[in-house]
Amino acid sequence: MRRALCLIAGLLVLTVASAASPPPQSGFLDSYPALQPDPKHEGSFIYMEPGASLKGFTKVQIDPILVWYAKDSTYQGIDPNELSAVTENLRKAVVKNLEPKYPVVSSDGPNVLRLRLAVTNVTAEKKKRGILGYTPVGFIISSAKNAATAGPNLNIASATLEAELLDASGKRLAVVIDPLAGQDVQKENLTWADIGKVLDAAGKRLRARMDSDNPQ
Repeated sequence: MRRALCLIAGLLVLTVASAASPPPQSGFLDSYPALQPDPKHEGSFIYMEPGASLKGFTKVQIDPILVWYAKDSTYQGIDPNELSAVTENLRKAVVKNLEPKYPVVSSDGPNVLRLRLAVTNVTAEKKKRGILGYTPVGFIISSAKNAATAGPNLNIASATLEAELLDASGKRLAVVIDPLAGQDVQKENLTWADIGKVLDAAGKRLRARMDSDNPQ
């Protein structure tokens, strides 16, 4: 009986430990700090440099957003238009949620927070489709007529959003790793409309983190 209880306890500890472990490192960051579960966002992990704060930052500079495919993705075919659609629409979502309180600028300077973003752990799926199924250059989710039914070849259901926040000197202030699609998202056969909602939610989370250190 004692041995069985010890075994059960060990399994519970293992389960809790695995649930509280950050996702595998994608390689986007030059180094990965000791991330801790974010109590404000389930499934998210955060690191704040000791003594660092987002207080006082009034503007944001966004680096070009990157996409990192999962190493275990069985299909490695990359459609550049789909990648562009994800990164451009993510940027639009971030800008929409930050502004006008935090204007997005193109250069660094006093009180400017530099934001590095990457969508990581993305997988790809090979699909058979006609010419109309391909993602056009400059695809904008909100204006697409078939966004509610059409979906991309890339799969972001298990993707993560990695964010590194730096000051004007390049000093790291914080690292945040979020599951891109939350618990409330139906992750099977995501359409472009679904992805649009996921990206908008990511922008809202970033805005909430900025506001927590800059209350009005």
